[in-house]
Amino acid sequence: YFLQSNDKLPPVATNPEECIIGPNIEERLDGAPSWGNSSNEQGSKMMNNNGRKRKQCSQDAVDHLDDGETNSSGSISKIEDSKKDDKIPTKSSTFNQGVGTFLSSGCCIIPNVLPPSFVSSCKQKATSDLSFLHSELQSRKKEAIATNSPHLLAAVQRGDFRELVKRDGKRCDVRFQLDRFPFTCPGLIYNSIIFPLVRELLGCGGGGEVSLLYAGVMWALSDEKNDSVCPAQQQRQPQKWHGDGGHLFHHAHMPPHCINVFYPLVDITPDNGGTEFIPGSHIFGQFDMHKNEFGLCCKAGDAILFDYRVKHRGGANLSISDRPVLYLAYAKSFFRDAGNVRSGNSLVSSPSLSPVWVSRMLSGEPMRMNCGFEDCNGNAITSSSPANAMATNPTTTNDEITAAAEGDHQAQGSGERWVLFQMNIELDSGDPQTITVHNGDVASEVSSQFCKSKNLSDDFIPLLTGAIQQQIDAYMLSKKQ
Repeated sequence: YFLQSNDKLPPVATNPEECIIGPNIEERLDGAPSWGNSSNEQGSKMMNNNGRKRKQCSQDAVDHLDDGETNSSGSISKIEDSKKDDKIPTKSSTFNQGVGTFLSSGCCIIPNVLPPSFVSSCKQKATSDLSFLHSELQSRKKEAIATNSPHLLAAVQRGDFRELVKRDGKRCDVRFQLDRFPFTCPGLIYNSIIFPLVRELLGCGGGGEVSLLYAGVMWALSDEKNDSVCPAQQQRQPQKWHGDGGHLFHHAHMPPHCINVFYPLVDITPDNGGTEFIPGSHIFGQFDMHKNEFGLCCKAGDAILFDYRVKHRGGANLSISDRPVLYLAYAKSFFRDAGNVRSGNSLVSSPSLSPVWVSRMLSGEPMRMNCGFEDCNGNAITSSSPANAMATNPTTTNDEITAAAEGDHQAQGSGERWVLFQMNIELDSGDPQTITVHNGDVASEVSSQFCKSKNLSDDFIPLLTGAIQQQIDAYMLSKKQ
């Protein structure tokens, strides 16, 4: 509806409060349908501001909604109350109001998206990964000096590897072991709040595939961190203003084709390097026109969504603690990000520990509210690996793993999607079913989506995940032969 008529969009946000969207309390009940898919009419109405408090951060940044109560932006409610004409849809909902806010401003905040226990698991894994990569960086530096390798030494000094990239503003962009728990949880990838909104914004609300273009953890290192990870001259400096990419066409504005989702793993405050935005700058021809800028502060487990084209920057981290943010980039199925490139050289000495990231198509349905955050394998260390990378297996040699990883790295970004295998499943009803696994698929995602579509118990997911992963591993072995 909003995509068809820009004059029905709310105004561009002028402060952080106007960027807050999200389902109301009734829509968030455990096991409820995903956002925008509720049959409860009451759940589709905007909640008012009663019983809701906001804390105002410095620099006009929003902190959080107190007591865990979450609902949509008060500013949007005011718009609805003040405009009783055909400029605003007569049957508005939290969902389509959220769509409108994103389309007009290019950024938004959704409180309380990830459960605290899951956020803790993500933070623990991300912290462990950064520490490991830091030690690998030091090992590679010693290797470069010992072997008199200027190219390797330059890569170490620049921080230019597949798993770790140093960016301005004292940022470290980490993409490491994204094939493992908790980064493969269906509750994260097919989140009940985020995924339906992203799918709608990308024009796939009625069905169709969405590409998970990339994912990772962006660290804003504290001022206390030594310069072995990021150069000292980057201290106390924010990032430069930028957009992650441009428009698909240069004659007219088009709906979003790529959307970034940030999940802070710690509270975002004005002091620890929160992201600042210029709302409305994603509109064609408006990148340098808007001057209203502000940071978006939020709690750990909230979500910040923004258009790939919007003007933004990471603030300087002036605190004494590092600030990690988990990010996912969703895109239209045809889109390939040719502008943001990174090295193909691995920092990690053991290839089996660092599978190559390959974007994958998401054709499943959103999870129900507060569901899908369990480890499908019951093991937080060796969760299921993607179909493009060999899982750790005592019968597999490092040479075999290296050959498989290098072979798939050459095909990375081609956009091709091919079938690896098909698995026949016979249900208790005797009805035969077929599961098709493609290049880049993750076993836990495939199994959870199959069980969801067939109304099977979640108890079946780990068993099916293991069976699919076994076939993926067998395929990877066969590639070398």
